[in-house]
Amino acid sequence: MSHPKAVYTRFNEILNDRLPEGVDEVCASDMVGHAGAGASLAEFKESYGAFLDAFPDLQLKIRYLVSEGDLVSAWLTLKGTHLGEFAGVPGTGREISIAGWDLARIKDGRIVELTQYCDLFTLMNQIGALPTAAPA
Repeated sequence: MSHPKAVYTRFNEILNDRLPEGVDEVCASDMVGHAGAGASLAEFKESYGAFLDAFPDLQLKIRYLVSEGDLVSAWLTLKGTHLGEFAGVPGTGREISIAGWDLARIKDGRIVELTQYCDLFTLMNQIGALPTAAPA
């Protein structure tokens, strides 16, 4: 059986290869998702695919990875270029760099539960989707 950190690290590698279907290698078919992960494995794949449509060069870098028992927590940096529509905003060509956080529960070498959060406020600001205050 693989160590939870190794399973999560492989998950991150698959995401960086931009292959949403590849997560079948490390995720349970009945994976439960929370927040940005969607409610199921199918929803996760769909959500991540849409994110890749908007940011096709997206890269996730693990900044910190902590494991206790069957849980793995990762603090990530996500970087990419906004080239496709995201949240109704057409591609701007702007680069993004935001923080993300994952909490994964691993059982028998597979991710069975995944919670994901990312700094959408900063992302929306970086793509110019938020109003800015006029100079005083």
